[in-house]
Amino acid sequence: MKKLLLSLFVLSLVGCQPPKEQKSEPNMEFGGWSGISDDHSKESLMAREFNEFYTSNTFQKGAYMISDEADEFFFNNDKVSKQGWLDGASAHHNYFDNISNNKVQPYNLTTLRYDNGQVWTLCWFIWTGSGKYTGTEAQTLVHYAFRWEEDKIVAAYHFFDPTVINNEIAAATEK
Repeated sequence: MKKLLLSLFVLSLVGCQPPKEQKSEPNMEFGGWSGISDDHSKESLMAREFNEFYTSNTFQKGAYMISDEADEFFFNNDKVSKQGWLDGASAHHNYFDNISNNKVQPYNLTTLRYDNGQVWTLCWFIWTGSGKYTGTEAQTLVHYAFRWEEDKIVAAYHFFDPTVINNEIAAATEK
């Protein structure tokens, strides 16, 4: 009986050992798009600061985060330059008050370090604003992705329905 109890005790100790960490090579079969997500990475914190610049109408302060050499910046299908991106986002404040990316719910933002070496920050939220010309309380879903190299944004993709912005611009030109 003592041998049985001793054997069970030893087996329970062995069973409680943490599994050995196995290092494996990244699977590149489908492009290496597996990786690690981190919502507190340096890039995530910079993107959060960028969001604050946008909503506080100080978007131009974020210029230091954007590469001067890159030219892969898009609002839906419209390609813009770095300055076009900065000016376009800042112009939203000409048409809307109380712009927010987290009024309806907190925005979701994380940075992914992929096995293929790319680093992307992804963010999605419900954008809100009060139309200066229509008085409309506007909302639209937004998703953006920033690709980083050496602590700089080298690509930015913004996806959203531009209807509320276009309607407010149209109302402004009628007045």
